[in-house]
Amino acid sequence: KKRRRKRAYARLVLDSCLRKGLFFCSAGVEQDENASLPSKLLLFGFGFFILISVSAYVANLAAFLTLSTTDSVSSMEGAVAAGMTICAHPAVK
Repeated sequence: KKRRRKRAYARLVLDSCLRKGLFFCSAGVEQDENASLPSKLLLFGFGFFILISVSAYVANLAAFLTLSTTDSVSSMEGAVAAGMTICAHPAVK
């Protein structure tokens, strides 16, 4: 009986944590209160994956936008004079 009570409390704690996590990962949109535990775990995992993906994208974009490039040229003659590699279609030769 004691073991069964522990499992019930553990399930309640897990359910509460998943409810709060889903609320956080879904930008405050309420989810179905009567959803099963596997459904809540799946939604939480998907929400966490989206959160990490968007964070990585924004961090990469910020890093790209803060780069300072000094190798810019304004004409083809400048690129040839600097000895840069120019990609072009073979018919352009």
